[in-house]
Amino acid sequence: MTPRELAIARTVIYAALFDYPLTLDQLHVSLIESEQTPEEILAVFDGSESLQHIVEYRDGLFFPAGRDDLLPERRRRETRSLAFLARHRRLLQLLCALPFTRAVALSGSVAHLNLEPNGDLDLFIVTRGPRVWTVTLAAIVLTKLLGRRRDVCINFILADSHLRLEPQDLFTANQVIHLKPLIGADVLATLRADNPFVARVYPNASVGQAPAALAWTFPRWLARAKWSLELVLGLPAPLLEAACRQLYGWHLRRRAATWRSPDQVRLQSDYLKLHTRSHRRTVLDRFDAALALALRQAERLTVRRAAGGRR
Repeated sequence: MTPRELAIARTVIYAALFDYPLTLDQLHVSLIESEQTPEEILAVFDGSESLQHIVEYRDGLFFPAGRDDLLPERRRRETRSLAFLARHRRLLQLLCALPFTRAVALSGSVAHLNLEPNGDLDLFIVTRGPRVWTVTLAAIVLTKLLGRRRDVCINFILADSHLRLEPQDLFTANQVIHLKPLIGADVLATLRADNPFVARVYPNASVGQAPAALAWTFPRWLARAKWSLELVLGLPAPLLEAACRQLYGWHLRRRAATWRSPDQVRLQSDYLKLHTRSHRRTVLDRFDAALALALRQAERLTVRRAAGGRR
């Protein structure tokens, strides 16, 4: 297969690991290590018998050959995701209003509108200065008070002074390009600039937008309340941050024995990564295996058809 054909196959197969067929625009934006335009993607697909053994294009969606079950599943998950986000609209506004939050973005399956029945609200947060522990604990308290703690997963919080991400691989890059900012789109643009590996993996991607269901004008009273709290807390903020880090850090370390992926946990003053059950290694291994299988099957079909033609 040519590099362009392989890029299309890799992208579709990676998305299918999450049971997610892609529109042409989505395929273009998330095309792995290739700068094809949408028109070029269609031309490559239409002209490649090998690629058509691996990928199907129907009803405006690209998906692995034989996986047409993904088409109705995408519609079901999108409907579920929009209803879920509508129920949590006020909670998301309050989380965006927490003092020292510069960016709050949807992450994971809910950012794709691909929520499973028991899915939760994954959030990626950037704080103003080294306030990651204060913001994290404030978010936990808020969700507990509102009875939504089990619905919300806040597992990646970093300061705007530490935007460099690790590890720098396909899995991390894919998470970054699919972040949907509720506030702080400019911060996510800076995040991209500080992590050039993302553009190398996904040269067509740009900062995304939140789902239309969450399009809001941030209420003035919340904006004023946020500004006022930051002003009041400015002086004692370092002491408050130290106290939150000691308290919540103690709680996290106490549960360290239950972490399934301790290598994906970082407890720093400006970088709090709590991927205690990371799927990173599993996803990358499944991707390699699925791609290798698809290429072998496509090669066998091509050889078989060529042999039939010679007869």
